[in-house]
Amino acid sequence: MDTLPPLRFVTAALQVEYLRPTPLGVPLEIRGQVQEIKGRKVVVSATVSANGEICARGQVVAVQMPEHMKPAA
Repeated sequence: MDTLPPLRFVTAALQVEYLRPTPLGVPLEIRGQVQEIKGRKVVVSATVSANGEICARGQVVAVQMPEHMKPAA
C-alpha cells in the first residue's frame, strides 16, 4: 500500500492448495484480489499460474499491526 508511513501487517492465517506441479524456467503469473477489509483485518485470495494453468491458489488473512508494535523510524 502506498502510505506514509507504510502500513505493517502480520499473517493471522494462511491457506494454500497445490493443484498441479509448477514448472521451472517459465514465467509465472500471480493474481491477487482483496476479498474483505474489516477494521484491521484484510483477506486476500491469490492464484499462481504457469503456461495458462493455475498451479496453486490460496488465501491469507492479515491483521494490521497496532501502533505500539511498529518499529521506531
